[in-house]
Amino acid sequence: MMIAHLKTAAIFVLLSLSTLVYAEDFALPDPSNALVGNIQYVATQQGDNTTTVAQRFNLGLNAIIAANPGARESTFFPPGVYIKIPTAFLLPSLPRHGIVINLPEMRMYYYPKNGGMVMTYPIGIGKIGKTIPIQNTSITRKKINPHWIPPKDIREFNEEQGITLPRVMPPGPDNPLGPYAIYLRIPTFLIHSTIFPESIGRRASFGCIRMNESDIKQFFPLVEAGTPVAIVDMPAKIGWEGNQLYMEAHPPLEERTKQINVDNVVEQIENSLPKQGVTLVNWQLVSYLAEQPDGVPHEVGVRVN
Repeated sequence: MMIAHLKTAAIFVLLSLSTLVYAEDFALPDPSNALVGNIQYVATQQGDNTTTVAQRFNLGLNAIIAANPGARESTFFPPGVYIKIPTAFLLPSLPRHGIVINLPEMRMYYYPKNGGMVMTYPIGIGKIGKTIPIQNTSITRKKINPHWIPPKDIREFNEEQGITLPRVMPPGPDNPLGPYAIYLRIPTFLIHSTIFPESIGRRASFGCIRMNESDIKQFFPLVEAGTPVAIVDMPAKIGWEGNQLYMEAHPPLEERTKQINVDNVVEQIENSLPKQGVTLVNWQLVSYLAEQPDGVPHEVGVRVN
């Protein structure tokens, strides 16, 4: 099946991967539009695998795997092969303020108070059965070089592995919170840096939201107590760019559903259509993306008048 291309042209990058820098800050589109960024296609280098490429472009492991059919966590790419770098995003269809954490996407969006921009970061989330509660909350406080008090379930898990954790772990290289911790109103759940960067874009934590240290170092000074946080389960996102309608689909959280609900996606699309004029929607493509989510925005409709 032919997959619709993004309206914005894909960028074929001829430079070495090591010379590329991907910015996670985008000018905020007007409220009627939701697409930011561009897809890139890049040539791999000797020794590249899914993890090294994801870290180089500040993406989660999930994003590289979903966008490149056949890729797995352990995939090593032959040198000189062009792969897709999914650095285009649809903003979640929620109020554009504070922090939005979309769990299936394993990505966080932050709208600074001064407006005019959106910052987005890959994240690691909780294992199956350890998902952070899906609700609206807010930041209560933040701490540099935090102490860590291991919760009961983490303590028990480590004891099964023959490891006895201290009651309180001081700051340092073994502290899994890393040097930055942001506390939420949901008890025991944090946004924090990690000493396991390979867990970004994976379900690896006991519920906390993990960030790359370089990302949270930038993010940490910008947020403050009271910043609202929306934690959502949005495997399919719908949004406009001019007269083009886009859909971006991600594998859903396994414990909540096995597949994206097409009826829910149809309802989202119908609710997004303008009251006046005609929009042609490729419903076959919509159904395909719900069954085969690749984490990339695809044009699924066009407003003709």
